[in-house]
Amino acid sequence: MSFVYPGISPIGIVVAAVIQFAIGFFWYSPMTPVGRRWMQEAHPEGLPARAGGEMAIFPVGSIMAAWAVAMVIGWAHASGPVQGALAAWVVGWAVSAQTLTGLVASRDRSVALGVIHVGYVVVGYGLMGVAIGLIG
Repeated sequence: MSFVYPGISPIGIVVAAVIQFAIGFFWYSPMTPVGRRWMQEAHPEGLPARAGGEMAIFPVGSIMAAWAVAMVIGWAHASGPVQGALAAWVVGWAVSAQTLTGLVASRDRSVALGVIHVGYVVVGYGLMGVAIGLIG
């Protein structure tokens, strides 16, 4: 079994990962209304001093997510940006369901924080699917 489905470009996976990471940068940025709300919900006392170091793991997660989306797109035989986005949203909604459950139910976090994370996943995965659908 190949680690990249035939017809899916590794370049498309990297581009999709960069897009998702960039969306996260702006989504959670204190320059945006969503980012300010996230900061209030997730870190009411302010970010810890070493928050920058923790961000180093997110590009790895973005590449893994883009690879998973690419595999689902390949397995679904989706082609083009629209079908790519639809296949990616299947993955995104599945991840979102677990994200919301984990944040709200198990960790006693607010629903607003869960909705912020779900929004990021749904938008990010959809755009990853578009990128992979366009690039191949």
